[in-house]
Amino acid sequence: MPTIKDIAKHANVSICTVSRYLNNNIVVKKQTEERILKAIDELGYVPNMVAQSLKRNRTQNVAVILPRINNMYYSEMTAGISQRLLQSHYNLFIFEVGNAERTEQEILMSMRENMVAGVIFMGQSQDYSFRESLHMLLDRGIPAVYMNRVVKPDGCPVIYPDFFRASELAAAHLVDTGKRRLALVHQLSDEALIARHRSRFSVPALAAGLDEPLLVYAEHGLSQSDACLNQLEAQEVDGVFVLNEILAARLTKALVRRGKRIPEQIGVIGLGNSVISSITVPELTGVDLKNHELGVRGAELMLAQIEGRPFEPLTVIEPSLLKRESTLMPSAVKVGC
Repeated sequence: MPTIKDIAKHANVSICTVSRYLNNNIVVKKQTEERILKAIDELGYVPNMVAQSLKRNRTQNVAVILPRINNMYYSEMTAGISQRLLQSHYNLFIFEVGNAERTEQEILMSMRENMVAGVIFMGQSQDYSFRESLHMLLDRGIPAVYMNRVVKPDGCPVIYPDFFRASELAAAHLVDTGKRRLALVHQLSDEALIARHRSRFSVPALAAGLDEPLLVYAEHGLSQSDACLNQLEAQEVDGVFVLNEILAARLTKALVRRGKRIPEQIGVIGLGNSVISSITVPELTGVDLKNHELGVRGAELMLAQIEGRPFEPLTVIEPSLLKRESTLMPSAVKVGC
């Protein structure tokens, strides 16, 4: 098997030049690069990644810890991470916590054994898991990124979408489309989180002289007889923002089955913008949290640490509203809204 020494001799350059070029530690002249690449091709050189990893005490592997890989919300972020890491020749290792039977310590031990170059923690907005383990990694010089978690930076960069701005955007759109009795529908258990969403959701409504929006809890497995639907009807709600895209699709389906005309009688907005919103009948207006962009920028934060470049400790992604049939009349949708 050819070695770096063979490549250097074949290309008529020094061993040091070949080594530094292969490790991205030097920029060489175009003619020199062409000779090195030609030598690699002609000799069939394959770099010994294991040996390189042992020498550097780390690999080109970045680990992502997430709740569930089969959740579209997390898979879109993971796709963004993978795309950016691939551009810099890094590999992505995925550790799924939700379906795994390993403890937090076992997962971290596996990462150390595999000499990962960095770890990206991905979770729900108020998820504080792995916070203590984070410091153990940082103490060992392993970079980390906290993604999709509304927490203060604590030794590593944090990046998340502005979830609460999403509620304000949704309420403003409902008011703009003529809705006068609004409701915030959720399945959350965190009272502080619910209060923050409700506070921002109320701003456009109160500014327009409307009543305080209704807060409605939806049981999992929403059906025609669900108390959530009865409450919306009893309170004559004509505009809802649902803090979960799948739940918004289920709610829309249940409302249609009850004979409600959407958006004439009630407008529906979901938190999210996956393929689900575009195939629902009617198509769902949604607040896009920029999941793919979040993943790309999270990977950028990881690479900046690995490569010793400066980085922002806190990044908040601005969401955007995508208007579709569930809040706009068909004629309005056709003109590009």
